[in-house]
Amino acid sequence: MKEEKGITLIALVITIIVMLILVIVTISVAFQTQLFDKAGEGAQKWKNAQDTENNLDETIQHGGQTGVDNIVNYYNNMITNPTT
Repeated sequence: MKEEKGITLIALVITIIVMLILVIVTISVAFQTQLFDKAGEGAQKWKNAQDTENNLDETIQHGGQTGVDNIVNYYNNMITNPTT
């Protein structure tokens, strides 16, 4: 008799069930830890930092010494009045 090698239907079904359980647990943990909310907050903070950097670049390019003074004042203000 020829020996057949391969995956059985039962093994395939068990594998799919285990994978579904892992997906359900992963999604549950992601929502419980507010992972998506924190990712959104991080993206917004990154966007704000990028906008600030672009504004400072514009100030430097078009402001001359006044622009440099504005940057120094901006960072001094950030140090004395930090925001969250």
